[in-house]
Amino acid sequence: MYVKSLYRWCVNEDISLIDRNPISSFRMPKPPQEDEEIIVIPRNEVPIVLIALEGRGRRPTCNWASYSEFMLQTAMRTGEVRALKWEDIKENKILVHSNYTLTHGHKNSTKTNRKRWVPLNNKCLELLKTLPQKEEYIFPYNRYAYQSYFYDRMKELHTAGLTEHRYRPYDLRHTAISRWIEAQIPVAQVAAWAGNSSEVIWKHYCNVTQEYEMPVL
Repeated sequence: MYVKSLYRWCVNEDISLIDRNPISSFRMPKPPQEDEEIIVIPRNEVPIVLIALEGRGRRPTCNWASYSEFMLQTAMRTGEVRALKWEDIKENKILVHSNYTLTHGHKNSTKTNRKRWVPLNNKCLELLKTLPQKEEYIFPYNRYAYQSYFYDRMKELHTAGLTEHRYRPYDLRHTAISRWIEAQIPVAQVAAWAGNSSEVIWKHYCNVTQEYEMPVL
């Protein structure tokens, strides 16, 4: 990273120490990614999580509970929810085509570089009606502040023994995808809504919930 920055500086027209950047096309190989632990929030703990996010000290301009509820109902990534605009809603569906990163702000692409339409259930539609439409973004909040607030509230819940885990924002997405599978929605459809491949859904989500009952045969 530092070497590439140095060469970019050298070829700058104001510096011009060299004519061209010899490593402009070089790309660092990505390190092997470890499988992320899939945690599904139990149904009886979901209300506790959402109530905690509405709690004391919440900034009046930031509705963290609604932000989290929207993630839970749509399985969107945190940055995807942050990048949503009111104009992306069409006929009870929402177009996911942007991402709001912590480092680069708004990017006109998703993590997988694939656009997708996600249906909005009644809970989402009711939630959207409660939000002001004063800005182009549906959730015009600071994403870093959201994640920090979320971690703090979940630490309090877990320390108090009210939840099994100290949940992360991404666990809302994990929970949504797992519930869709429990509802017997085809894996291909789940993958399309979640912005993953069917292979990823099969590998990571099809065996993580523990709320099944043994059927009587």
